[in-house]
Amino acid sequence: MAPYRGRVHIDLGSGDGRGPYHWASREPSRLFIASDTNPAGLTEIAWKAGRKASRGGVPNLVCIAEPLDALAAELAPVADRITVILPWGSLLRAVGAPELLSLRNIAHLCLPDASLDIVLSYDAQRDAHQAIPLTAGAFDEEHIATLPRLYQQAGLRIVAADRFSQTELAGYHTTWATRLAFGRPRKIWRLRARYAGP
Repeated sequence: MAPYRGRVHIDLGSGDGRGPYHWASREPSRLFIASDTNPAGLTEIAWKAGRKASRGGVPNLVCIAEPLDALAAELAPVADRITVILPWGSLLRAVGAPELLSLRNIAHLCLPDASLDIVLSYDAQRDAHQAIPLTAGAFDEEHIATLPRLYQQAGLRIVAADRFSQTELAGYHTTWATRLAFGRPRKIWRLRARYAGP
């Protein structure tokens, strides 16, 4: 990672990796790490990124199929930017409930003053099939208001927590964000935070 020192973007819960692939192709001076617990989901984009540049290769994209706790254990603080875009299952619960240990694992990956961009959406009826369902009140205004204090305990300072429009989702270029951008109406939140130290 030496050539990219100080310019590393880790995306957690990357799914099929299309978002990080898009970002990496447009910012060649930065290293992008796409991480997801499902290796099958990242296989195609990892293969595509490894091709010659003339055939769509993106040498500054690395795909890692590891859960958050393993990623934090294996990597030193390297990221100046972390994204968690529309997480599901355990990752959604980690950043949305939230879970202090998981937030500390995210903080462990951060360089000083690293930015954290989280986009959350949960519909109790439509998303109840998730492996780890949340309550019907998840991510209402009252719940979102509790997050700054909980994030602060992990060394992450929330600087903004705002409603986010569905049309803006398409700007992330991930498969799921693009799908929801043109789907049925749903409540979406965007959290922006900074690493404030342990």
